[in-house]
Amino acid sequence: MANARETVPFRLKTADGVTVELTYSSPRPATGHDEAAVLAELPWFEPGKPLHNWMLHETDFYDEVDQIWGRRWGAEGIGRLREVLVSRPTENEIRPEYAREWQYYYSSSAGNADLGRLQAQFDEYYDLLERNGVRVNYIEPPVPAIGAYGYLKNLVTLAGGGLVVHGGAIVHRMGLGSWQRGREVIWSKVLTALQVPIYLTIHGTGVGEPGAGRWLDSKTFVFNESVVANEEGLRQLEFVLNGLGIELITTHSPGWVESIGDGNIGTSHADMFLMVPDHRVAVLAPHLVDYGFVRRLMRDDWQVIEVPLDEYWGLAVNAVTLEPGKVIMNAGSPTVVDRLEKAGIEVLQVDFSESHRFAIAGLHCATLELMRDQPGEVGNPLHA
Repeated sequence: MANARETVPFRLKTADGVTVELTYSSPRPATGHDEAAVLAELPWFEPGKPLHNWMLHETDFYDEVDQIWGRRWGAEGIGRLREVLVSRPTENEIRPEYAREWQYYYSSSAGNADLGRLQAQFDEYYDLLERNGVRVNYIEPPVPAIGAYGYLKNLVTLAGGGLVVHGGAIVHRMGLGSWQRGREVIWSKVLTALQVPIYLTIHGTGVGEPGAGRWLDSKTFVFNESVVANEEGLRQLEFVLNGLGIELITTHSPGWVESIGDGNIGTSHADMFLMVPDHRVAVLAPHLVDYGFVRRLMRDDWQVIEVPLDEYWGLAVNAVTLEPGKVIMNAGSPTVVDRLEKAGIEVLQVDFSESHRFAIAGLHCATLELMRDQPGEVGNPLHA
């Protein structure tokens, strides 16, 4: 097992006189700590000499992230899902303004969801994750949540919290709606509280929401240029991913101007057209992505399970892969489920209809993946 950590309290006193209580997860408990014994184990320590700093320069961040930051954070690929972050629905999701200006809020002309039913369906999903061995961290968001441009909406769409990859997180700068901007402040505070290091917050003129992207494998990430990413945002994302040895595949999706057409015009995130339920198997809505990506899958001998047009809004694509060959999907989409099961993939279904009906979140949208097993790391003591 990993060494026991100690939660150590400390505080911030702001210039305005506000005291903020914080904690630090120390990898070495104070009781019984022997500094001399620790130094004796360090390769860069030599008695009577300065620290051999050059050795620190050759130590990979990822190799020490679990000791310093508490977990070997990273959810790249489709290895077994170990830990997530979620946020239960509140009154933030059902305001009357959303029904009145439903196109502006990327909502639903049908009105507003029943909060009790919405919460019950999210709870069922969270329970299913936990029953399948996933550690679930919960945010209790502020109510009301108000940002620079009005109410903050979709605080349940935790895929918007960032992309957690190979040790740290890339925090979004939102493009789908101005009613999203400000959520990242809340989520960044939570990531910091969990001791997830933040590699980058997309900035400048960049726009990018890569947490709702898709992995083909642990070294290949798919995200799309659309209303949720522009060229500068993709450049910043690619800079970080390439530094981690990960290839970014940029796809292209249509958008809208005067109408979202009940959600049928264009798409937003890659998890709306692609899902990878097993090695080299792709569930794909090809009408919402450029044909160059289809060609790439075919060239690399992927098995493609196409989503019928009449099942697309069942959000079969917006599912969560628990491990290779096992997925959680929204109840429905019988053709896709049948094709997956014939391919030997186990499908667990949960009713997310209230959320779907009112365009609040799909299953993948509602989940910030924090940790997955990585190739060659099955014996990691964190996973014991």
